[in-house]
Amino acid sequence: MGKSLREKIKEQPIESQIKIESRAQELIAQELTRQKLRLEKQQLKVRARKGKGFKKREVVIFGKINDRTLI
Repeated sequence: MGKSLREKIKEQPIESQIKIESRAQELIAQELTRQKLRLEKQQLKVRARKGKGFKKREVVIFGKINDRTLI
């Protein structure tokens, strides 16, 4: 049977293990940020549908990802 990912990582030099772990943490943080933005966007859409909190000519900014504004 094949080796698990954890076993393969443990075979790598310590420097590589540290780089892999730090990159994994970055990716997890990015995904959590995306999930949070998606949830906020959904909540804003629900509020907009109900007609609460927005005037006709207001612009709603849903969030920013990598210097791009989601409107």
